[in-house]
Amino acid sequence: MTGLNVELYGVLLGTLAPQGRNVEFATVPSVFEHYPVASTIMSLAVPLSLRYTAPQRRRANNFFAELLPEGRNLRWLAQTLPPEERGTYGLLRRYGKDSAGALVIYDPEDPTPAKPPQTEELSGSQVRRLLENMPQEPLANAPLSGKTSLGGVQGKIVLVREGGSWYRAQYGRPSTHILKPNVPEFPTMIYDEAFCMQMAFEAGLTSHRVWIEGFDGLDALVIERFDRDPAMPTGRIHQEDFNQALGARGDEKYQEVGGKVTARRIAQALGRFGSQGDVEAFAAQLVFAVAIGNLDMHAKNVSVFHFPDATVRLTPPYDQVPLRHQNTDGRMALAIGGEYMHANLTRQHIATELLSWGQAAFSHEAPCNAFIDGCLEAYGAALETVPLDGKAYPHLREMLALFISRLLSGKPAGGR
Repeated sequence: MTGLNVELYGVLLGTLAPQGRNVEFATVPSVFEHYPVASTIMSLAVPLSLRYTAPQRRRANNFFAELLPEGRNLRWLAQTLPPEERGTYGLLRRYGKDSAGALVIYDPEDPTPAKPPQTEELSGSQVRRLLENMPQEPLANAPLSGKTSLGGVQGKIVLVREGGSWYRAQYGRPSTHILKPNVPEFPTMIYDEAFCMQMAFEAGLTSHRVWIEGFDGLDALVIERFDRDPAMPTGRIHQEDFNQALGARGDEKYQEVGGKVTARRIAQALGRFGSQGDVEAFAAQLVFAVAIGNLDMHAKNVSVFHFPDATVRLTPPYDQVPLRHQNTDGRMALAIGGEYMHANLTRQHIATELLSWGQAAFSHEAPCNAFIDGCLEAYGAALETVPLDGKAYPHLREMLALFISRLLSGKPAGGR
């Protein structure tokens, strides 16, 4: 066994070897013909090097483990493999050819990589079957030809959409859309998420579409993938979330678990590796999360693009779901101005948070307040233009309007 190849934009970066249930990454010398030593083209936390320290090896292991799903999605994926292959190495060997971003991970000794990526057209009833049978075929991976992994807790499948038709991706074909079925415990959630992501579109936070589509009578949330672009090498844009970028793993995506991730650390990384425009874009996403009561904007729900020229840019927002009307503890995943409780958050908390970042974009309180007010006003205007699905939480528009108006007036966001 030679290990797994790790490719990015058609360039072999290195190999993965099994270390118990973990993995060890090693670069290949030829990569430095394409990228300089210490390049962060793969990860902000794992610069390319011929030799890694013990902390760097741990961060590399975290990085690759975070390409896999979480919770029940990970269990479903693992159950498709023999028990001895259910660690990070075995899962990436089987499902690493199509993941979040542009990394392509595969076993060069496996005969299936030689098969060209292809698709299988699906009817509406077949898509419904995949949505209803995620434990049997997780992420819509076909038993033999499926090669897809994707992070996240919520159940989902990934498909290819071409010419208005839906297809299953096979042998590493890049998927183009993510589909989430309804969750019985939270019957309004996909409709609530569609409403807020359409708000984000109207407010100019994203140019990627999210909508509800029925499949043989079953509704699903359809999300256009922003890490896919036919004009890019291999049709993918490399993406890294901030659990990976900050060396965190699993539930460390929440600030209160380990303290590795904070909004300030995310902003400072963006200022260092990206631009002040990225810092402002992250601040706008953070204000949006407060405006809609999204308690789950954790480190895995904030990501950066790594382009082939090694430039870094913040991705558009995703998984912006209003949660204040759900049965939760009301606490934000990331503290804002030292405050976790959404009901207690004010414009001053947000301004304090932005000032704490030490970034040129937010060096004084007056520009911070003007920025926050501009965001809130834009979100309030978008709120009025987006239609509310009859299956969404019926008071969603009213609840969000209340949050926004209270924040603009300097009051706490308050109750539902």
